[in-house]
Amino acid sequence: MDTASRLIVIADIVDSRSLDPETRRGVQARIRELAEAPLQFRFAGGDEFEWALPDEPASLDTLLRFRAALGAGDAPRGLPSVALRCGLGRGVVTVGSPDGPYAEDGPAYHRARAAYDVMRREPARQRRSQKQPFEPTDAPDHRRTTLDDGRGDPVQDALLLFMDEVMTQWSRVHWEAIDHVLRGTSYEDAAQALGVSTPAVFKRLKSARLNSYLVGHKALKARWDNDV
Repeated sequence: MDTASRLIVIADIVDSRSLDPETRRGVQARIRELAEAPLQFRFAGGDEFEWALPDEPASLDTLLRFRAALGAGDAPRGLPSVALRCGLGRGVVTVGSPDGPYAEDGPAYHRARAAYDVMRREPARQRRSQKQPFEPTDAPDHRRTTLDDGRGDPVQDALLLFMDEVMTQWSRVHWEAIDHVLRGTSYEDAAQALGVSTPAVFKRLKSARLNSYLVGHKALKARWDNDV
């Protein structure tokens, strides 16, 4: 029995129905390649897949680089920019398997599924009353990332909401610049690779509000509690 704690990712491709079959297969192959792990796409879930990562803050960095590479697309292969919707679950994996995540089970998977399902619900209506003219809800209109670690941390949820609001504004040109920066490429080399000027790279990163996003990302990592 495997009782290791892990971070489980249950994800799918946003607006995948707009992809033709050949492009979809190419994107799925790219996802497997970037994950460096045996991934299977769930037949009944379309583009849904599961990915097991170590239960540590650094896995959030891994996930961000993964999303950036997909967001940047792959021009030589004719692959478009794609965004992911990710439900994250932290906890114990009680049933391990060499066959991959779909053959495993445990609280980490149950939490990831619950987090993912939050984003699959229809957007809730805002609740208004005379005393509370605007009552915030967890309507998933712009949700791209939810995390369930069993603690119900409202600050953690607020950080993810803020980060999602920033991320959903990123276009392919933003993702391309972000992808280079997250891989440690200098601005000058990124500019050369993208065929633009160095100031243009700065402008794209500023427009993306990457610094604000990374502040939230750093805060989320700092709230990581190993006792889940």
